[in-house]
Amino acid sequence: MVVLQVLEKGVMGQLPGKPSALVVVSDNNLAKQLTESLHIQGYKIVRAPLARDCYSAWSSPERFSLCVIDQHLEDQPGHVLAKYLADNKAINVVLFGNLSDAELRLGLYRAGVSLLLREPEGTAEIIAAIEAMATPVQHSSSPKPAAVLPLPTNASGKIPWQVKALQRELIAPDGQIVALTRNEVKVCLALADAPTEPTNREALTLSLYGRFDPSANRALDAVIKRLRQKIVAKISAVDPITTHYGEGHRFTAPIIAVNQ
Repeated sequence: MVVLQVLEKGVMGQLPGKPSALVVVSDNNLAKQLTESLHIQGYKIVRAPLARDCYSAWSSPERFSLCVIDQHLEDQPGHVLAKYLADNKAINVVLFGNLSDAELRLGLYRAGVSLLLREPEGTAEIIAAIEAMATPVQHSSSPKPAAVLPLPTNASGKIPWQVKALQRELIAPDGQIVALTRNEVKVCLALADAPTEPTNREALTLSLYGRFDPSANRALDAVIKRLRQKIVAKISAVDPITTHYGEGHRFTAPIIAVNQ
């Protein structure tokens, strides 16, 4: 018997055009945690507790924007299903669990699996990794003509970096744009709120995940590392985010939040 559960909650179920995520996890507690976290990220969830449920119901791989699979399913190893979905042109296939076999991992990547997480430390790390690989949505409407306005300057006369939350963009002083994930936006906004002093890691972690524990702390490290890599790769500049041990993080260049 096919057991596919479409899970919706509250107002989230009323939003049209939401992306769908397939969650294939046998453990009910883990499935609940992943479902709640992905709901917060804006996904409509279809949960399958067993691999065979997917084989019997699968018809159009493109219906899902994300497929999250546990390696430790009750009826077969998750990597078998992950390869099947990737072979059938599914996008953003994520597999997590005990994946110590390097040859297996290489074969899965070659088959088209997007992300392999080896023994992640809880749901927060899985969600952080998914966010890091996500590409911001590109709107199809015609771009608005740029307004001919001078960039704001701070008291020192230097043109600051700008965080645009709605567009999920970080704009360098020379006008180059770095695309951001939701959590990267939150980090940039928090750093812009306190430009002259380090932002406490506990405050950052609570802002992103609603809790402060070792798992959330590691997830924050992953977000900041990815943000640093993006800035350096795109702008070819010195990393402007500094770590003050025992205090937190600071954006050393002038930075402001722009509400537009």
